[in-house]
Amino acid sequence: MLPAAASALQIFVGRLEALSPLSREEVEALRSLKVRVTNVRANADIVLPGAQFEHAVLVASGLVGRYLQLADGRRQVMSINVAGEIADLHRVAAPKAGSALQALTNATILLVSGNDLRALALASPRITQAFWTYSAIDAAILSRWAAILGRREAKVRMAHLLCEIGLRLETSGQALRTEFLLELTQTQIADALGLTPVHVNRTLKALREIGAVEVEGRIFRISDWPLLAAIGEFDPEYLQIMSPNDEAA
Repeated sequence: MLPAAASALQIFVGRLEALSPLSREEVEALRSLKVRVTNVRANADIVLPGAQFEHAVLVASGLVGRYLQLADGRRQVMSINVAGEIADLHRVAAPKAGSALQALTNATILLVSGNDLRALALASPRITQAFWTYSAIDAAILSRWAAILGRREAKVRMAHLLCEIGLRLETSGQALRTEFLLELTQTQIADALGLTPVHVNRTLKALREIGAVEVEGRIFRISDWPLLAAIGEFDPEYLQIMSPNDEAA
């Protein structure tokens, strides 16, 4: 297995361990899952809506997004997954895709058999609990995004997105929450925030002017994390991520 693939599987299993007490045997069974490594170019679909897809998608590198295509041709990105995250663990219970998955950047993904995941869940109540909790966090992220998109102004949406993605990248060991590479175009950010690319640019400029964020190309530096979190009404509790930095932040 390629280093990036092995690392992604290790991060995912570590996350499950943090969500449910697993035995050494259960951890080893998860680490021994067979995967198929696939490279996907940016903007290529991985799963189409309504498709019968018998694998879950574990991100090894790059960013993967779930989206819905609207009748007028626009699209709404509903979630973004970073390395070490499974984009659709619910595939264990529901193989038919309700929405599309796309590589937002050049990405390496691991296809994990839904049958293998189901077998592990059936054999171990603690693995089932970990899968259940992991899926509940995915649902919490979707709910939080829906509330922010439906009820908050652009500056709040942007601040919340940067706080959440920064914290998730830090959790996966790829960056610090206060400095990270976000390889999304302004159009993709606009699709995630329900804005236009022009509005995205203006919103980032407003956050820079108040000293919350610095942007250099696609590198984001959070100059004032408490300020950005306050603007974005960001409370990380829904992510169920605990780290020493949370107290410092």
